[in-house]
Amino acid sequence: MAYLVFSGSTRRNSYHTHLAHAAVDQLDQSGQAYTLLDLADYPLPIYDGDIEAAGLPENARTLRQIFARHHGLVIANPEYNGSITPLLKNVLDWVSRKDDSVKDIEPYAGKTALLLATSPGSLAGQRAIRHTREILTSLNAIVLPQHVAVPTASQAFAPNGELIDEKQKAALKTQLNALIQLTEKLAD
Repeated sequence: MAYLVFSGSTRRNSYHTHLAHAAVDQLDQSGQAYTLLDLADYPLPIYDGDIEAAGLPENARTLRQIFARHHGLVIANPEYNGSITPLLKNVLDWVSRKDDSVKDIEPYAGKTALLLATSPGSLAGQRAIRHTREILTSLNAIVLPQHVAVPTASQAFAPNGELIDEKQKAALKTQLNALIQLTEKLAD
């Protein structure tokens, strides 16, 4: 099984990028294959049907293929104003679009997904998780009912980006193990 891990933020020193790296560390320790994706490497225009009608942008095609090669998704899901970030929504939208130039793939259908979030406050991005869960479910992904929410992000990470709290590390490990088990079960 292979897992695609990414942050819905491209901000320097993003807490969500730290959270994505924490997930990668856990996947690595459990011997799982993964790709850590940096969305900054795949800039996209804001989704527009007229742009799509002229043909998918090359980065949208590339991302569709990357998503299709993986069995599960681990998304570090930032929250802006109580919802999903424009960057993450845009990527999810472009990847969902059909590409008439190649044999079509279903980049989300049947894929498992684990959502992670953190924020400066006590809600830890849970409102955005709810929205992202709805989007992925509508795209036929299988989103784990549990998620990982890390409150008070400014105190949750060491200067090197590592999660500090052992309970939060354990929660991340537990949910990643649940993702792995579900993904393997669905592959049988």
